[in-house]
Amino acid sequence: MLDLCVDSARVVIENIKRVFATPFGIFVSTVLSGMVGVVILLFFFSMLLSESTLVMILPVIISFNAATCGYGLIDKGGPDFPRVTLSLLVISALLAITGCFALVVLLPWELITDGVRWLVSGLSALGFSFFGAWIARRNKKLGNRSQS
Repeated sequence: MLDLCVDSARVVIENIKRVFATPFGIFVSTVLSGMVGVVILLFFFSMLLSESTLVMILPVIISFNAATCGYGLIDKGGPDFPRVTLSLLVISALLAITGCFALVVLLPWELITDGVRWLVSGLSALGFSFFGAWIARRNKKLGNRSQS
């Protein structure tokens, strides 16, 4: 009976690994890690900083996570990842949406329709996600040169 459970668990783990090795799985894992990172950093900084400072550093938190998502997408998916530009656009939009909604959850008196916050967060996420992807491509090129 125990062997059956161990074999079933091994099959489930192998199926999960196979799903996360596909481009869609790489995209989903990258997006989820970035969104969770934004929420964790916002909650952590909400305990340390004042409310006005938290609002001001929101684009920095989103930018950091966008850069790591862009880097992770290219690092895991390789330079020939399908539709990199579209993936980075979607990642940027989802990180900006997550950050702005998490901020409203933390600070309910902040306006959810503050267009400047959405614009700055979205543009910073967009710029830094492409910057992270650029760094990953450069890193892969340098790694290929050093192996030759």
